[in-house]
Amino acid sequence: MGDKTQIATLILGADFHPYWQVVAGSTLGMLAVNVPTVWLGARYAQRIPLKLTRTLAALLFAALGLWVLLR
Repeated sequence: MGDKTQIATLILGADFHPYWQVVAGSTLGMLAVNVPTVWLGARYAQRIPLKLTRTLAALLFAALGLWVLLR
């Protein structure tokens, strides 16, 4: 079972032709998001304490969840 991006690519590929353009767009989009994230994560992983990272991530997810509920 693939992730949501793979499933969306498959569904879009069934609707839009040529299929390779859908796959290329999906791949380029994922690369545009993931490459900088991995690069920055590898660069700054040793500088930022793990406890701080987890705390900030938890606060961010809680804030986003609250925002979605109140919207």
